[in-house]
Amino acid sequence: MKRLFFLSYFLVCSFIFAQNHWGYEGIEAPKYWGDMPENIKCNEKGNQSPIDIVISQVRNDTSLPDIKFHYNHADVNNIEDNGHSLQFNFRKRRYIQYYGKKYELIQFHAHEESEHTVNGFRYPLEMHFVHKAIDGEILVVAVFFKVGIENSYFEKLNVFKTIARNGKASTNIRFNPEKIYPENKVYYTYLGSLTTPPCSDHVRWIVFKNPVEMTEDEIKSISKHLPKNNNRPVQPLMNRIVRGNTNF
Repeated sequence: MKRLFFLSYFLVCSFIFAQNHWGYEGIEAPKYWGDMPENIKCNEKGNQSPIDIVISQVRNDTSLPDIKFHYNHADVNNIEDNGHSLQFNFRKRRYIQYYGKKYELIQFHAHEESEHTVNGFRYPLEMHFVHKAIDGEILVVAVFFKVGIENSYFEKLNVFKTIARNGKASTNIRFNPEKIYPENKVYYTYLGSLTTPPCSDHVRWIVFKNPVEMTEDEIKSISKHLPKNNNRPVQPLMNRIVRGNTNF
């Protein structure tokens, strides 16, 4: 009886530990994220990300502003394989302006395959450039990548190829994210959440419509630092509206 009790206790503790150390497979998978009190928002519906962007349902809004970039040459402080993604952290934070509000660039990271889908289609890679305003509001710029020509500007960050699994490398690289964004900056926008625990909501998403090209080898070099399918399943849109700044 004692053995059964301790076995049950061990399994429960293991489950709780796994949930606290979330992932993408098994008992750490996204469907269990909301079981921990600090991640309860992960279970909410109608305000979570990512989503499937159905182009026929995107509302054209010509009043949407252009994004004003003030990145100059941001300094990448370090590149980290944190077990969930490959994350690039910035030292001296640059910023963008959106609706006249200033959002500082904090970090960007990768998901393979993409988290957002477009008409159900999933790109091989998606990067999230995370920004934060002084009032705490988060704005994430999402960029899709497809297989194509070499991305010469991204090669500036080739130091990441030397990072050991779950490791970190310091850098002094100057990197302007705008140079990796698509030239045509048409975008979708909606209100959602972080796509990782604690799944905080009230996150403003800007998702560029046009994908950027990378070679298959470049994508593989990144994906070796990522958990298999480190993408959260798409969440229900419910009553939210996806807007776009041109006709789709």
